[in-house]
Parts: sequence; C-alpha cells; structure tokens
Amino acid sequence: MPRRPSLVVLFAFILVAGSASLAVNGAAGASSARRAGTHVIARALGRKQFRNPVLGQGQDPSVVVWHGWYYFTQSSPDATEITIRRSRSIKTLAAAQRVVVWTGGLGSSPCCDWWAPELHHIEGRWYIYTAADDGVNADHRLQVLEASQPLGPYRYAGELRTPGNHWSIDPSPLVLPDGQLYLFWSGWPGATNGMQDIYIARLKSPTSISGPRVELSQPTYAWERHAGTVGVYVNESPEPIVHGHTVSLTYSASGCWTPEYSLGLLSARLGTDLMRRASWTKRTTPLFSSNVKADIYGPASNGWFTSPNGKQTWIVFHAVANPNGSCGTDRMVYAQPARWSPAGTPDLGGEPRSRATVWNVPAGDPGALLARKGPGS
Repeated sequence: MPRRPSLVVLFAFILVAGSASLAVNGAAGASSARRAGTHVIARALGRKQFRNPVLGQGQDPSVVVWHGWYYFTQSSPDATEITIRRSRSIKTLAAAQRVVVWTGGLGSSPCCDWWAPELHHIEGRWYIYTAADDGVNADHRLQVLEASQPLGPYRYAGELRTPGNHWSIDPSPLVLPDGQLYLFWSGWPGATNGMQDIYIARLKSPTSISGPRVELSQPTYAWERHAGTVGVYVNESPEPIVHGHTVSLTYSASGCWTPEYSLGLLSARLGTDLMRRASWTKRTTPLFSSNVKADIYGPASNGWFTSPNGKQTWIVFHAVANPNGSCGTDRMVYAQPARWSPAGTPDLGGEPRSRATVWNVPAGDPGALLARKGPGS
C-alpha cells in the first residue's frame, strides 16, 4: 500500500511448497558456492539469471503463479487504482503492461487509499483482498473484489466487516489443506490511533467473517517499537504460509518510515486451534531485517509465491536504500528463494542478500534475455 509517513502506515497466496532455489554471490567464493550448490558468475547475466530489485519500483508486493504465468498485483502510486501485471518470467514482470483492474469509487466502493492488494484463488474464483477509505485514514476498512479470471473483470464484493468494525488494513486469507478458511489482518485494538496489532478470524465464505476476532500479536519487543517521531507502534502485513505440519505467519514490525522495519514470525502446529492465541509461538527476534552493509533497509511487507514447477517457495518484499528508512516512492521490490528450518518455519538467512547477488530464476521459469539494462537484468 502506498503508505504515507504521516499516517499509520503500511500481504499472498497460501502455499504448501518445497525447497528453494540457490543464489549466486560473487563475494562468497568458489568453494562456498560449490557447497551451496551454486556457481560464481563473472560474465553478463544469462537467460535464467537476475539481480534484485527484480520487480522494480513499488510496495507491498503480491505475486501469484498460475498456469505458467506470473501475476503481480499492486496499488497505483496515488492509491486510487489496483493494477496487475502478467508475464511468463519473473525477469520481465516489472516491465509488463499494467492492467487497471479496479478504480476506487466504482460499484459503491470507497474512493481512496487502496492499500496492499493481494490476489488469491479460492474455491475456483479470484479475489483481491485490500483496504480502502473515504479519504480519511481513520475510516480504513477491509475490502474484497471478485472475478472469474485473474485479470478480471472484477466486481465489488463489498466491505469485509471485521468484528468491532475498527480500523483495519492488510487482509490476507489462509486456506488450510482441509478447506478451513481464516483471515489475518492488522488493526487498531479500539477506536483510536497509536498501535496496530495482528488479528485472526474465521471466514464463513471468501467474502464474509464469522465469529470473533482474536489478537495474535502486539508490538511488545523493542525491535517492534521503532516509531521515530510518529508515535505509532506497528505490527502489520500478516502473511500466512503452510509448510509440512506448520502454519507460519510473517508480519511487518516497527514503522515503515524507519530503517528498523523488519519481519517478525508467529507459528502454530497444523491441526491446533488457530483461534487460540496459546496455539501460536512468537519469535523473540526479527526473522528478516536490514542489511546495513548492502544498503538495503526495511525489508518487509512481504508476500509468498510458488515457482512455476510447484517445487520452490519464494518471498517477495519491498526495501529501500535510504538509511533513514522510507515509506515513499523509493521503495523497490525484491524476490529471493526461501528455505525451511527443521521446525517447518521460513529460513530467510536473516537479511536480504546484496544487490550484486545473482539469482537463478524460479524453477520452471523460462527466463528471458533483456534488451536493456535495468532492474532484474
């Protein structure tokens, strides 16, 4: 979502995925590269190689791979439209034509501040989960769009009313292997600004919530409470993913306007009652945070996707080169493979790899030879 530093600022297809692909890093040395199953490249990038930020300028990335196509969903810079780009390769996705699939105000929908749209395929239909308001931030509420095809046409399915009807953003659904539906989002505990928490509720359908909300996380650790002069403590952008017998939920902590913006992690055992806070374990330290040496700050607001061959899990996230942090148009979108810990939770290496790192495209991606130099080339 195109967050503004003056507002409470700043989602993913749920995937059961396998092992991740491997990076090529010229600084790693040939022997360590061989141990990791990679190789060192000193020449121009090949058809199936890229460097980050592969998806170019933007924020709050949502990427889905469907029948060999990548779909990259975002808000427009002024947050009045939702766009989707489609491409056969992650290398050409940033340059693909933007299709405007929704404009604020259509179909009795809110006019403004359409933040962090996520594209999901549920029960044979396509849904975009997002948040919008009437031009007043305090009126931000969850919204759902529905279509039969990923590029639409979409209809306004309505506001996704949360229990208590408090300020809410960053909705992300979870479909369990047994078909149970849940929704995660970030919201205020009450009617006033000052803190954003992570919530869960059951979905009785893809467009309606059933029962109460349960708070899963508040920004309580010191690394979650960097707020600069804004004075708002943030947990936002929850992103669930299932691997093996574990449900993991990444979320973004601290203000996006600070360099300490980072990913936290909650996890639960598949089969436990996800509506009980006691079922969840919260990691005490960040899962993924700034790489100061590489000038990559605030790596968060992530999404997950599965490679075209269905065997790898990848993370997409935005970050900035500004050492002071930023929620502005200088955010860039990165993609890199994820690994899995013995507990079944994501292992992201702690921080983003440098922009000099050469990555192989996701498995099954045909790659591309780019005509000009730029992000992903």
